[in-house]
Amino acid sequence: MSFSLGLIEVDALGNAIYVLDAMTKAAEVEFVATERKLGGRLVSIVVKGNVSAVTASVEAGKEVANEFDCLKAAEVIARPHNEILKFLHLDKNGVVIPVSETAGTHTGPVGDKKHVEEKKPETKKPQTKVQKAPEKKVSKTAKAVSDKKAPSKKGAKK
Repeated sequence: MSFSLGLIEVDALGNAIYVLDAMTKAAEVEFVATERKLGGRLVSIVVKGNVSAVTASVEAGKEVANEFDCLKAAEVIARPHNEILKFLHLDKNGVVIPVSETAGTHTGPVGDKKHVEEKKPETKKPQTKVQKAPEKKVSKTAKAVSDKKAPSKKGAKK
């Protein structure tokens, strides 16, 4: 394992986007995951890369977060343990393992083809035509009776 992880936690989704922008522009890192809690009021950002790039990226993110007064936590983990990778749904090479939880928390290409199941082509079922039922003929008298308004309760005597 030749990569490190950088984690920053900030208030509000909008602030997290600014922080992530600064982090990815500051160094050659890859955005791995995000987690939103409390309806987006608390957002965690995870990036990966080599130790120096991740450190520079986290420092740039901290500067922006401090400008907005929204920084909650920031850490760099050099050579993360395999158990941490399971938590982030990453394999030993740092590739995202697609599971139902990663759908809303990961971006970009999800893993290589060995992890992704190929979809089988669907067979088309022959379409059957639905016949309409013949319309019922209603007499003019019946229609006029159904169109009349019911008497109002104001004028009704008890």
